[in-house]
Amino acid sequence: MRKLLLDGFVIFLSVFASFSIDNYRDSLIEKEILNESVITLGDEISSNILYTKEHIQQLKNIRYLTSQVIENFKSIDAKSVFIMHDSNPYIHDFTIDGQIIYVKKYEENSINQILTWTNAWEPEIVFFQSMLNSGKLLEIKNKKLRKEIESIYTKQEERITGFFEINSKNSELLNDWFSQNIDQYDYDISANQIFNNSKDQRLKNLLKQKKWILEQRASNLDNYLQALQNVVLLISTEYKKLD
Repeated sequence: MRKLLLDGFVIFLSVFASFSIDNYRDSLIEKEILNESVITLGDEISSNILYTKEHIQQLKNIRYLTSQVIENFKSIDAKSVFIMHDSNPYIHDFTIDGQIIYVKKYEENSINQILTWTNAWEPEIVFFQSMLNSGKLLEIKNKKLRKEIESIYTKQEERITGFFEINSKNSELLNDWFSQNIDQYDYDISANQIFNNSKDQRLKNLLKQKKWILEQRASNLDNYLQALQNVVLLISTEYKKLD
């Protein structure tokens, strides 16, 4: 009887140890998966740091050009604006591998493009969405890190996007100003000619609004950039050093 009890106890211990080892192994695998997920998110955020720095500089160039047009409103002409943009470019395109190419050749009728350019806000969010949808974001034990990440992709992103939309509406009004003035003529006339000869207080007011909006966008992006850098530091400290 005692032997049967002892054999049963040994079997129980063996089964229990097997389950414990399996659970421990599963726990290690889950931790490794979470670690890789957070590191990959850190890579996405690092990419957004570079993108944000470039974006801030572009907005500063737009603001500078807008300010110069306002300050020299009566005397400035389209050619002067083009020269100014050459030195402080923000209109751009992308190569096949994603590199930025700044545009410095202009069509004859392109002053409206320079004055209405908004710079779309398009940071990377694919991996954050993946972590959010999979529940991995909630597995991050460090509350400060988790809240910082959530704040970046919710409150701060929403505010930045909101001011971009306000900027876009202002640009629509600027485009309307050019269209309405061009439509007053019964012959072909370029936007450049309209700018050179028909500037009025309405245009100046719209440019003043644009300048204020750009200041708000740049300020929000400065805060966003600091938050991104803080998160990368937290990730590299708690998980592993980012490349």
